[in-house]
Amino acid sequence: MITSTTVDNYCSRFYHVLIVEEQTRQRIEQYIEAHAGVIRTIEFQQAGLHNTYLTALSDEGRIVRIKPGLYIASDSQTASGFFEVQLALPSAVVCLASALAYYDLTTYEPPSVQVAIPRGNRTKPPTFPPTRLFSFGEIRHQLGVVTVEVEGRAVRIYDREKTICDTVRFRRTLGQDVVNEAIRNYLQGRDKNVDRVMEYSRRLRDEGPVRTHLRISA
Repeated sequence: MITSTTVDNYCSRFYHVLIVEEQTRQRIEQYIEAHAGVIRTIEFQQAGLHNTYLTALSDEGRIVRIKPGLYIASDSQTASGFFEVQLALPSAVVCLASALAYYDLTTYEPPSVQVAIPRGNRTKPPTFPPTRLFSFGEIRHQLGVVTVEVEGRAVRIYDREKTICDTVRFRRTLGQDVVNEAIRNYLQGRDKNVDRVMEYSRRLRDEGPVRTHLRISA
């Protein structure tokens, strides 16, 4: 028989559950804000929060899974995807078509974020965003790296001159039309530094092909 006492006890427990869930959600939102929208499963657990909440938040669209153990809040995502890729691959440097697009040197829109990683690095690309990895030797990977701000986030990318050298080196991958357009736009820009391009090309042992492409596009 259901009595008023039974009903009161049920309502009390239900109200308590609602309070706990609301308090937990507030803690999660505080965690997300404190970590600039980035959620790492291990740190999330250390904060006393269970992984089941991540599944629920993902289903709600509140967060996006970059790779196992790594998420980003939906309102913290970047349009370029550069930041998300470097969260998943700390050694990655934005390169080739993605760098050309950032510098407005091409009209080509790559379907994936193109990044360079050190040769021998076996780290898998993130689940999101779509990413294409290029394996660079030590000198090519380290030369010409700069840090820029993209959508409020610090991102590692090759400077214009190094990007031109890499574009020539990977011309068969990118396509000659993309390469020609990029070099032509670079040479027409106010910020060009051909001496630096040639300096890089010598260090990368690409001086001949780079010089030829510069001469043809001049």
